[in-house]
Amino acid sequence: MNAVILAAGLGSRFGDITKKTHKALLPIGGIPNIERTIQYLSEFGITEIVIVTGHLAHQFEYLQEKYGCILIHNEQYQEYNNIYSFLKIADYFNDTLVIDADVVLLKNIFIKSEYSLYYTVKRTTPEHEWIPVLGSNGYIERIDIKEPTAPSLLGISYWRPAEAAKILAELPNFTDPTSLNNSKLYWDNIPMSMIHDLNMKTYEVSSDVAGEMDNVENYHDINKLASIALKS
Repeated sequence: MNAVILAAGLGSRFGDITKKTHKALLPIGGIPNIERTIQYLSEFGITEIVIVTGHLAHQFEYLQEKYGCILIHNEQYQEYNNIYSFLKIADYFNDTLVIDADVVLLKNIFIKSEYSLYYTVKRTTPEHEWIPVLGSNGYIERIDIKEPTAPSLLGISYWRPAEAAKILAELPNFTDPTSLNNSKLYWDNIPMSMIHDLNMKTYEVSSDVAGEMDNVENYHDINKLASIALKS
């Protein structure tokens, strides 16, 4: 098993803050957020951690020496959506955890699984979220994008080799210029488009120990939570 962290984005909703410091490197509980994620992955037994960089890529270089991470640069991070980032790590995608760099973990939530998984969390925000709907067999039968009335995708997923192979086979259908330039498309749209062909389950984690920092206000709220959670 390996892990991929997608960290190419601009973090534009943070304004001037992320012009100087990449969002993934903003401190949570006193250390850069991405470092805590890497530490949890290492504790979990992951030895190959791939980071896709773009904006302020040079700021991630120290992670190579400190943690042995593999850095892959997305040179099109300003022009293309994150499907291009996924394309850059396609050779590593097999028995893989995929993590968005703005995910904040205050506890090691990673688990071993016999199934491919979407990690989910309950949210109370009015913004539309990606909500997996389960069938009677416990597998995801569709993903709705709407206000969160049930646990929604956290930004962490685990892909067994069988599902990974199917997604890679579908990837070429999403790498044309029209798709890559569509700001409303994400790499998750690939599995979403073929969810009936994938054996996917969900794993819900508590919002007390996991979330996402989407904007400055949200970042400050998570840091307040971290000051409590990381001491307990």
